[in-house]
Formats: sequence, structure tokens, C-alpha cells
Amino acid sequence: MKFNVIITAGGLSQRYGKKNKLFEKCKSSCVILEAVKPFLQFEEMSKLIIGIESSFADELTCALDAADIFDKRIALCIGGSTRTQTVKNAISAIEDDADIVLVHDGARPYVKTETIKGVIDGTLSKGVALPLLEMTDAIVRADGVYPAERSDFKRVQTPFGAKREIFLQAYQAADKAYYDDLSVIRQIYDGEVAVAPGDAENIKITYASDIKSEDGCKMLTGCGYDIHRMTDGSGIKLLGVYVPCKYSFIAHSDGDVPIHAIMDAVLSALGEKDIGHLFPVDDARYDNADSMELLSKVLQIARQAGYRVHNVTAAIIAQEPMLSPYIDAMRKRLADMLGLPIGRIGVSATTNEGVGELGGCKAIAAYASVLLTGI
Repeated sequence: MKFNVIITAGGLSQRYGKKNKLFEKCKSSCVILEAVKPFLQFEEMSKLIIGIESSFADELTCALDAADIFDKRIALCIGGSTRTQTVKNAISAIEDDADIVLVHDGARPYVKTETIKGVIDGTLSKGVALPLLEMTDAIVRADGVYPAERSDFKRVQTPFGAKREIFLQAYQAADKAYYDDLSVIRQIYDGEVAVAPGDAENIKITYASDIKSEDGCKMLTGCGYDIHRMTDGSGIKLLGVYVPCKYSFIAHSDGDVPIHAIMDAVLSALGEKDIGHLFPVDDARYDNADSMELLSKVLQIARQAGYRVHNVTAAIIAQEPMLSPYIDAMRKRLADMLGLPIGRIGVSATTNEGVGELGGCKAIAAYASVLLTGI
């Protein structure tokens, strides 16, 4: 017995965000490679066809090289505008002597060999097989929100398996887009379908928060630094708190140095470019901008990536003015902004011992570090 595999990866990850989820870091490589690796462990697997959107083909090739995956059984084909079309595009690459064909979502990186084996065994026995999971939540009908009996429904996973002849006949007859392989097969096959045990961990990555780190907890850390010169003035703002003094910042926005450092810390944790790229100095929209409002935009980027701030520390370096009377107000203001307990906000202030421009009251600087955790 030998089998072929089709990995469907023709989508654009529109629900995931601005990045293609297939190339997001997952376990020791990225999502799509982790979806591929378990199949490579089977000697009976003689060909694995990845249907990839054409604009991502080079990125996939680079990812395979970076992971030292040089398996000659892997072939690429151009993905289609629908899942059904992606599979149809891959059909021409299926081997004539393959006994069965498996189709697996490229966005399911947590599939286990036990699940694959269960589908193979079921396919050899019945001709068609797929893994199913019990419904654990109560369910309702979408048309009018009426209760439904959950025992009448199962959750479908992949890989889906079918004997080669059944598979080819069904997809050659498919003249529209289908959401899944069983719907295609049922056009021409009314026989028994083998049910393999599903796996709760075999999820399909849809949103950034679906990707788990190896220890099951998503955490990122980042650090940031900022400095602004000062001139004669009537006060400055630090961490959203007005501090009366004889100085003002020379800055594009309101010059809130520690907030700028925190924004850069969040962006660096996410692997994004710094605030100079996000809020350019030559963009008039940010003239005298409130840094707290800019921070809210950075936090939105973090949320879209599936992260939120868990705790923050900021160290402010200022020879003058004396900041200790304002530290508690700064912590509270930042805690309210981030929606965090004040105990997760650390703010400290120190002088520069008269050294350099910081020590000469020519500028104020700040360092910040953040811990981000998965939503």
C-alpha cells in the first residue's frame, strides 16, 4: 500500500490578519511545515503535494530550506481561489499507483501520526474516512436561534481520506466550490464512511491566538528606549501625567518619553518596526499628538496579533524636575490605560548624576520593558 497527500494552502489568511498564518512561527518551524512533517514519517507516503497560492511559493521554498526539509517526495502546485479548486489543481500530480489519497489543511499544524494512521486504516477498510470530534458545547440553529440536539452533529477535522478511484471520480465531477472533501465525495459515493477518532489538539489555525507555544503559553518580551531634548517652557507630560516645571519637550508629538519607550517595547516584542515608521515625523497628523492615543494604536496592533500587555516597567532618567511626587499618579494613569492592576506597572525615576546632556537638564530619556501574553 502507498498513499499520496494533498496539503491545501491556497488561501490568503484574510481572517488571520495582515500576515499569512501559514508562515507564522509554530513549534520548531512554521504552521504549514508543522502540518507537513507528520506525513513525512510514513514510508508508505510516496508523494506530498502542497497547493500554495502563487505569491507565497518562494516563501514556502525558503521555509523548507531553512528547516532542512529536502524530501524529494514533496511537490508544489498552484493553489486555487477556493479549497475545491486547490485540490483539483493538485489532482494531476497524484501518482497512478497510489492506493489512497489524503487531504489535509495546511493550517492544521498539530495533527498527530495516530490521527493520520486512523484515517489510513479507515480508508483502506471502507473506502472513505475522516476524523470526527464530539460536540461539547450546546448548539443552536442559526435561523432564529432555536435549540438543536448536539448528539446529531460532529466536528470535522482533517486529514480526509479516500481510495484513489473514488477521490478522482468525485473531484472530476465537482463543478462548484465545496467547503470540505466529504461534500465533494458524497456527490458520487453513498457508501459507508469510516470515522477515525478526532483529536482536540488538531485545530485549524484561524486567528493568531490559535497558535500555541511549546509550553502552551504565548509570551513575548520587548524593550524600548527614547530620549527628547528640552527647552524653556511651562511643563512636560510623562506617562500621561502633567509635571509642572520650567521645561518643555522639543518633540514631534507631546514628547511623552516613557510612553514612546513603551510603544517601541511592544512593537519590538511583536517583531514590528519602531514608532518612527508607524508615526513618521513628516506626517502632519501626528503634530502635537497625544502619546496615550498613539499607544492605543500600538495596543490595537498587539491585539490583532493575538497579544495583550501583561506587565510594564519604565525607568525615567531626568536630572530635573523631581519626579518622585508624581510616580504613583503615573502608575495609575498607565494602569488605567492598559486595563491592568497597578501592581503590574513599575515606574522608577533617577538622575544622571550631572553627567552629559541628561545630567545637564538638556534632555530626558526612558527605558521600558514589556511582557506580552496571548489573548
